[in-house]
Amino acid sequence: MLENFALTVNIFTMLNKFRAHHKKILWFLAIVIIPAFVLWGGIAFLKEKNQNVIAKVGGRAITINDMRYYVTMAQLSFALYETPGKEKNITKQDVIQTAFDYILLLWKANKDRINVNDSEVIASIKRFNFFLTDGKFEPEHYKRTLRQMHMEPQIFEEYTRNFLKIEKLYKKYIKINPSESDVKKLYKKDIQKAKISYIVIPYDKLKEEIKIPENELEKFYQKNKLLFKEEPKIKMKYAIIAGDDKEKLAGIRNNLNNLKTIDDLKNKFSVDVKETAFIVKKDPIEGLGWQPAINNIAFSLKLKKISPMLETSIGYIFLQKEEEKAAFTPEFADIKTKVEDAIKDSLAKEKAKIIADKLASKIKNGNIQNIQKLAEQENYDFKETGDFKYYDYIEGLGLNENVSKIIFSLKKGQIYPYPIFLSKGVYVIQLKNISSIDEKDFSAKKDEYLARLEQSLELMQKIRFLAQIKKESNARF
Repeated sequence: MLENFALTVNIFTMLNKFRAHHKKILWFLAIVIIPAFVLWGGIAFLKEKNQNVIAKVGGRAITINDMRYYVTMAQLSFALYETPGKEKNITKQDVIQTAFDYILLLWKANKDRINVNDSEVIASIKRFNFFLTDGKFEPEHYKRTLRQMHMEPQIFEEYTRNFLKIEKLYKKYIKINPSESDVKKLYKKDIQKAKISYIVIPYDKLKEEIKIPENELEKFYQKNKLLFKEEPKIKMKYAIIAGDDKEKLAGIRNNLNNLKTIDDLKNKFSVDVKETAFIVKKDPIEGLGWQPAINNIAFSLKLKKISPMLETSIGYIFLQKEEEKAAFTPEFADIKTKVEDAIKDSLAKEKAKIIADKLASKIKNGNIQNIQKLAEQENYDFKETGDFKYYDYIEGLGLNENVSKIIFSLKKGQIYPYPIFLSKGVYVIQLKNISSIDEKDFSAKKDEYLARLEQSLELMQKIRFLAQIKKESNARF
């Protein structure tokens, strides 16, 4: 082999474009590959007694030590593939997810006996301008570059050989061949505008007409108690330390063993501590937003015990569970209004379906061409929208791709023959107008839309492929 080095053709192509940013790339590689492995501290803490085993793939246990390899591989791939500057947007979660993807992909590549021979590695190296000097490959330049990355050639070769394995695996299973018709559909979604009219049967209006005897409310409650069961809740305290507050972070790190509660953190380091109201697992946290991973950790903590220091995209976070409420079902008297609303909601939807089915039948059998006249005859709400595109919010209906798919499949003047059930009511829709497309413009932009479609289809196939491997390997993360 040529001095024990290898890189994928894709990485070659990207780095070749970045030659002008050589120093910046090497600096980033050094930063992402060298740091201590703090990323997995939270996972180790959560796993507690299982000897640092954090996953199983194909019957093989993956330890935190194993994960160091895959995380470095993920960091390396981001550094080599991403445009300089964009690496600032890469989160720890991106790195973790990519590392787990690599575990699955390499398991499958090895299972399929996919190999990368020396001649393929050498051919790749010779095509890579990043290691060329005046058009010629220079081993010393290559070694010097790797030294700046703080990586031995043999280690770099192992990583990049694995990149090539994954590339071959994808070529074996990922097949993309969109037709011109598919490309035109994507173009239409960006360009075409539609306008609709519709009849709406709102659930709230029907609920106002429904009266339920109190004894029926209690009967419903007794038969359907699980519907009203409330999830476990906690109150928690949390503190955020900015990532650029180096002095404070250093002091905290040196005293982690002495921090027993979050008040210790507050008193010793003047950290601002906030407290939430009672929340369930899926609730956003005021000041933090929607953070499922943080919520999961908070719910797993023991009362009044401080969490480990968690590194996140918004800074370093400490958590402490203050109070907790177990799941329970409230007494009927406490939620009578809620029970009544649940019954009315169910009955209103049933009634709306009956009305909508009758309207659809009248349209089908009565040769109706204009639903406005039908709405006036039956005294139902009728509305019209302005122009909108496929991915736009539709006034009165909301943002719903399934609805857009229906609307843009209709012809001008056509009434959709089935009622559409949405969160606020049932809708009967007629397409009032749809714009035509400019064939010359489509022809000029076809290659651009083809590239977009190929990228989208490739991503979807890769996601499905990873799900398939996860199932095949009986992976447990």
